Amino acid sequence: MESQGRVLVVDDEPAIRALVAKIVERSGHDVDTAADGQEAIGLLNEHDYAVIVLDLMMPHIDGYELIEHIKSTKGQRPAIIVVSAGESAQLRKLDGSVVHSVVRKPFDIEVLGDLIGAAARSSAEHGALPDVLPFRRDNAC
Repeated sequence: MESQGRVLVVDDEPAIRALVAKIVERSGHDVDTAADGQEAIGLLNEHDYAVIVLDLMMPHIDGYELIEHIKSTKGQRPAIIVVSAGESAQLRKLDGSVVHSVVRKPFDIEVLGDLIGAAARSSAEHGALPDVLPFRRDNAC
């Protein structure tokens, strides 16, 4: 990896994107940001990431499509942390083999920071595996 623990934050809301990026920086990780899945795919083609923190509802290419894109790529996959205000039924449909965890909006800043740090450490120690720490569907929401 270019930088151990590099994190990509993908959210169409500028304030949320900036807040999550600040949480990532405070936890000592390099961070890039994207406003939607289309921009994120461009960054994924340029950099390796240990963790992706993403919203599901975005214009152009949404979070669901971005997850499918990541699943279809060969090689190491980053741990995905979904931050969403989506319905519980939709969140339970997320593929636990690529989604590390789900955090509901509004989120606790410290909890999100801890999850990002844990996912980055796991990726650094074991490589970005398809099943870094799969979330349990019964606790996802």
